[in-house]
Amino acid sequence: MAKRLFLSMLKHYVFWLVLFAFSRLLFIVWNREELTGASFPHILYAFIKGLYVDTAMSGYLLVFPFLIITIAAFTGRRILMRGNLYIHGLLFACFFLLIFSELAIYDEWHTKLSYKAIWFIRNPSEVVHTASWTQTVSILVSVAFFTTLCTWVYKRYFREEFFEAGRSRKFIVGSIIFPLLLFVVVRGGFHTIPVQLSDAYYSNYNVLNLASVNSVFNLASSCIENAKAREPYAFLPPDQAQEIFSSLNNSPLLDTTRSVLTTKRPNIVLVVLEGWSADMLESFNGIQGHNIAPNLDAIARDGIRFTDCYASGSLSDQGMAAVFSAFPAQPLTSIITQPNKYIKLPCISKKLKAEGYHTSFMFGGQLSYGNIRSYMYFNEFDKIIEGENFPEEIPQGKLGAHDEFLFSRQLQELKTEQQPFFASMFTLSTHGPYDFPSTTDLKFGDKEEDYVNSVHYADSCIGDFIRRAKNEPWYSNTLFVFVSDHSHNSPKNYTFNSPQYRRIPLIFYGDVVDSDSRGINYEFTVSQIDLAATLLGQLNIDYSGFKYSQNVFAFSRTTGFTGNRYAFYSFEEGFGIVEQASSLVWSVNNQGTFSHRDRWHDEEDFPMSDSLELLKKGQAILQTLSVDYSQY
Repeated sequence: MAKRLFLSMLKHYVFWLVLFAFSRLLFIVWNREELTGASFPHILYAFIKGLYVDTAMSGYLLVFPFLIITIAAFTGRRILMRGNLYIHGLLFACFFLLIFSELAIYDEWHTKLSYKAIWFIRNPSEVVHTASWTQTVSILVSVAFFTTLCTWVYKRYFREEFFEAGRSRKFIVGSIIFPLLLFVVVRGGFHTIPVQLSDAYYSNYNVLNLASVNSVFNLASSCIENAKAREPYAFLPPDQAQEIFSSLNNSPLLDTTRSVLTTKRPNIVLVVLEGWSADMLESFNGIQGHNIAPNLDAIARDGIRFTDCYASGSLSDQGMAAVFSAFPAQPLTSIITQPNKYIKLPCISKKLKAEGYHTSFMFGGQLSYGNIRSYMYFNEFDKIIEGENFPEEIPQGKLGAHDEFLFSRQLQELKTEQQPFFASMFTLSTHGPYDFPSTTDLKFGDKEEDYVNSVHYADSCIGDFIRRAKNEPWYSNTLFVFVSDHSHNSPKNYTFNSPQYRRIPLIFYGDVVDSDSRGINYEFTVSQIDLAATLLGQLNIDYSGFKYSQNVFAFSRTTGFTGNRYAFYSFEEGFGIVEQASSLVWSVNNQGTFSHRDRWHDEEDFPMSDSLELLKKGQAILQTLSVDYSQY
């Protein structure tokens, strides 16, 4: 009887895989006009690449028949088996309604069915008026036909009698073992990172990525992520919030940019540092006397260092959206987990590609984390390399290739790269479990000793990378940008929501930095979000689409005004805002202030009027951000 149970579940699994493959084929055929130039094997790979997520989703759907069959076997109630048929009929109806509806939705939004579409159901009249009668009738007829067909097939070939099986010892053992196997299936195996949407992404044709993605998994992920987010925050009247936000982002008043580069079309190597705190660098007023990151310190002192720079969020997926798209982190979710939303964001790589740059992104681990892979593929990088593309003989840690191999691979790739290039990379070794291949043993940091040593190791890799890069012909025309995706606790042990905790390194370096600008310590407050406008501004490329980003080198020729310098960051309970003279950390949940201080005198009780002004600025930013997120 246990064998019958497993065979029954296997048949259910195969049945759902066939339905998922059918929906994928339908989506590809429906949108075949977008596949001009794509080879047949490349299109066919959508079925193979999507199998991993399909398997996980099938595992979730197997829960229904397993529970019903098991209970029926133990109780002998035949009505449960009849109920199983009705439940699957309902599942089939919902499934086909989803896949046929998203064909029509894709024509309008170029995304699959998501929470946003479900949200519109709250206004059914609008949905009815938006869809044509032809669309509505076609969808309903198709759903009815395929639901009836699948229900008949299920009744004919999948309905089994398991009554009295519960008395079998083997059946009891099987019913205990199977849930454990099911857990492994829905998690996607024993990998460190569970199955993610982006595991299905593989192509520069976004329509193939969307075809590869399991529609049910996509909708469920979208709903879960949006359930984390609030309705748009409404602290202030909309007009007041917009007025305050506009006063903070006053680019129209700044009509020129101080150039710090010797050329308008340098190669760009962007190194996104995983979890580096500014405390690790002596040149950033960090921990002194321990020589934790001597190589990056030397680079910073010979380039332009932004010593009052802040991360927008606390996770890598939030950091990617902040660095590449200049979209601030949100308290409870991340926009790049939402394919239907991040398609509305600008991206540095797309702006540079439009100017003739060859673009690439490299990471030594799994890009499935935080849906980063799908975000990168959508933004049309010419080349994307991740852990699975590294040779098997390269020593790897639990999370992927160590930084020394990442930098070596980058040097190898750049030998044949078309110029000008935008080569971005994301380091790994400073992320736990810190299994980097180094004999480094700094006896410092207490509970953060492993983290400190990982930074010391990663810094040695950076130093070696720059030394080797100087021998390459492209080096003299290359700008190196170093920025962290988010910060990390340091031996200084600042509280998680404090500005000091959020401070990160941002560095411009290279021969293309003009001699007058080298060695500058830019002490004004900036955010990692400002990288987009600042970098594009140096290249004389329009950055107006980056709504939240400020060009820190812009100023007014007539007044000398250099704009408002501030940094906004969020965390689960609220937000922080930092200006040159003061900072404030505020709890959204408790509607109360965690801390506010005069940054120059380290006083907690600066004038309440200043506190209220900072509070309104932070509220206006978060309110604007949440409205944009909900409307995307």
